[in-house]
Amino acid sequence: MNLDRFKQYLQKQNLDENKIDNAMEVLKEFREFISKQHGSLEKATYNDLHRFSSYLVANKRNFYENYVYLLRYGHFMKNDQLIIASMEILDGGEVMFNFSNRLKVEFGEKTWNEVFDIPIPPLGLHPSKRPKITKHLVERFLEKVDREKCTEFLAKGLRDKYTESYKSARENYLKMNNIDEFLEFKHQELIKKLETHMKENTLWFTQEIDEEVLEYIKKNRMTEAGLRDGNKVIMTKVPYMTKQFLHETDERKKRYYYCHCPWVREALKEEDQPVDPIFCNCSGGYYKNFWEAVLDQPVRVEILESVLKGDKMCKFALYLPQNMVSGTKT
Repeated sequence: MNLDRFKQYLQKQNLDENKIDNAMEVLKEFREFISKQHGSLEKATYNDLHRFSSYLVANKRNFYENYVYLLRYGHFMKNDQLIIASMEILDGGEVMFNFSNRLKVEFGEKTWNEVFDIPIPPLGLHPSKRPKITKHLVERFLEKVDREKCTEFLAKGLRDKYTESYKSARENYLKMNNIDEFLEFKHQELIKKLETHMKENTLWFTQEIDEEVLEYIKKNRMTEAGLRDGNKVIMTKVPYMTKQFLHETDERKKRYYYCHCPWVREALKEEDQPVDPIFCNCSGGYYKNFWEAVLDQPVRVEILESVLKGDKMCKFALYLPQNMVSGTKT
């Protein structure tokens, strides 16, 4: 049986026995849930997992670890649909919790009550239901706090800080002679990673990597790593679904395939601007947190373009500290 083999797979990864037991419990529950709908665990689909997620939410079992177990099973079965659905749920799942917590700390209980006049959306909420909540909360935020302060708040980022990955990035930066060398290193590391996914025929997050996607990344040096222009590093994102982005001719759908934000993206299929573009400062905050850890000093990140503003891509400018304008580290 696949579940027996999955248990062995987890044991080989040296997972704690209690976690293995919990994983098996969730997978058995998923199997039973699917069988009641005349499906099978071996052929579970994207929609099966999202329906099961709604079940977990309703039964207050929508724990982060449960979705990680489902993701692990997707990788074990090489089931891309399960991987994508699980990643959609986990990606940015912390955003609204962080939004709520920081808002209360920085603006006080009264403002928090006025902005969060609806329950914090639960982990596991279907992606299509997220943008309406984002739109409401951002509008309430802008009603209660002036735009400049809203921008400053969001520009700090709403994602968790990935401390361990920051450490390795900082270590690699310190080995380089200057910022330009580090940017080239980052670009080459990304290419190597994508080449591995292409060779092994595995997804990079939620997307397939083929020769066309790889060539696009190779040619676009601003993508993810960035290029220095004087005192700025100009960066663009890797499209969320690069292959589809490259082939799409409809401008609205093209922006949809580009957008990474799990709290906005799904609505871009129907609307040009489903949420105020100020929310994109959260993406700028993601880069800000990374670069402050790498450079070990404060930086400013500015949004130059974003799909929420109607642009074809999202572009950011990282303003380097004065001692790095020449490209050197000192």
